[in-house]
Amino acid sequence: MPTSPTPILTLVDDDVNATAGKPMKTPRLQRVCGVDFSGAINSGKTAWLAELEADWSSGTLQLVQLASLGKLAGSDERTEVCRYLAEQISSSRATLWAMDFPFGLPLELGGEDWNSQLEMIANFESQDGGGNLAAVFGRQLSVTARQIIPSGRLRRKTDVETSTPFDSYHYRIIYQTFHGMRDVLLPISKSGETAVIPFQYHRLSSARRIVVESCPASFLKRWNLPHSRYKQSGGKPPTTVHRSKRLEILRGINDLPTIRPAKDGSCNQKSRKKSDFSSKAEDQEVPCALGMSRHRRRVIMQDSGGDALDAVLAGLGGWRAFHCTNHADVLRDTRYCLEGRVYS
Repeated sequence: MPTSPTPILTLVDDDVNATAGKPMKTPRLQRVCGVDFSGAINSGKTAWLAELEADWSSGTLQLVQLASLGKLAGSDERTEVCRYLAEQISSSRATLWAMDFPFGLPLELGGEDWNSQLEMIANFESQDGGGNLAAVFGRQLSVTARQIIPSGRLRRKTDVETSTPFDSYHYRIIYQTFHGMRDVLLPISKSGETAVIPFQYHRLSSARRIVVESCPASFLKRWNLPHSRYKQSGGKPPTTVHRSKRLEILRGINDLPTIRPAKDGSCNQKSRKKSDFSSKAEDQEVPCALGMSRHRRRVIMQDSGGDALDAVLAGLGGWRAFHCTNHADVLRDTRYCLEGRVYS
């Protein structure tokens, strides 16, 4: 943990490095990319990317791109999709990336720090030399977890707080955890211009891009919006019920309160009091009103598995949570910096 005064978040127009005793500062973000990630062998079919541009003058987030990662990468194969995603993140500027997969493991399973977790996954090999590495890794974690807690599951602090559907080593999520951490987070974490938070808050002031873990289900639960029955399975067309739930979600997110970062790095979601923005950002609400074309709305309504909508929710939830989070409190928390934190 840092020995200097704990930084807080203040939005500015230019890159400004924090100094001892002064708030942590970050350039004002111009867009957010939400990723509904998949660890499947042909992940490009169900992994989606939603890109939203922030208009600080009108207070809107305009959905400018919505497509499967397979289409964007030119291949559905997982290795190609992960490589494409890592390259897009590393080349982006003034962008928040909000991705729907666990960034870390429970403290009891993950080693001494986050870098150790990444190395553990990167160097993992099956003892018999066979089997799917992610599945074998998950089974080994489950065995260790049962030795610690014979009944029940080990969950990260953030999983409990945000009601994520699964713990990060659950058999239904371990492919996302394993390949997300090994094939996306590991390569991007090596760049000094990338801040994967809460693990790399020390880079936030000079980062050109910020990466957070997000969870569409947690976002929907937080705002009492439908978090089930909007996804169809088996590639079948969505039913009337699925479409109805999706419409309810879209209406609901348009009715969410405006957000305004506060002086302490937390957020005020209703007050009209002045915020602590500096320069041209002074007294501006954070853009959060979602705008999209009819075409992209049709894509969301017609997509079978609801993955297109999940990508939008990951981006919107991560964007709102990033600007509403008291980052000083997160930085002080000993579990967040080791296990990760869901920004939703």
